[in-house]
Amino acid sequence: MNIYLAGALTIHHKNNEFYKATNWRNKFKSWASNNSVKAFNPCINFLREINHTYDPKIVVDQNNYYINKCDICIVCLDAIDYSPGTIFELTRFRELGKPVSLWD
Repeated sequence: MNIYLAGALTIHHKNNEFYKATNWRNKFKSWASNNSVKAFNPCINFLREINHTYDPKIVVDQNNYYINKCDICIVCLDAIDYSPGTIFELTRFRELGKPVSLWD
């Protein structure tokens, strides 16, 4: 099973609260590795790539690649109003008929 971890990144980075984007993902990744479950965590590349200029299509293509590989999406809705990328991811999962579950 492959799980996609969705949630706000940029707003937390801008507010110097990036831990809000990473803490829940790190907890989930720990659980996943202990249970032989694979999870895609976009936080891994975010800080490394934040200072580079990319065509936004590249980010969408990367997300689509992992969304297509994943069976389910786990999403944290914290700051969802400031995260158009997360809304895209949730919409894409719905379009594909794949389940979404909330992390609280």
